[in-house]
Amino acid sequence: MCQIIKIGENGSAIICGCKKDHECNEVDTVLLLESGERVKDTKENQVKYRNEIRGGSVSCSICGMAAIDNAMWL
Repeated sequence: MCQIIKIGENGSAIICGCKKDHECNEVDTVLLLESGERVKDTKENQVKYRNEIRGGSVSCSICGMAAIDNAMWL
């Protein structure tokens, strides 16, 4: 179950209480594109999307969840 927590006087965040059937590893990496799409971080994709890449993140090779998914945007 997700929880809403208060941050400071005017802010809040949602903490996801999702349970997974595995422990995430961080052996893959993904490229985050301008469109919000994710692609696997390979040399070919680095060349193909060079003008659209806005970031990158380690990700789980089992479920694909990336470290950036855990970031809180305030």
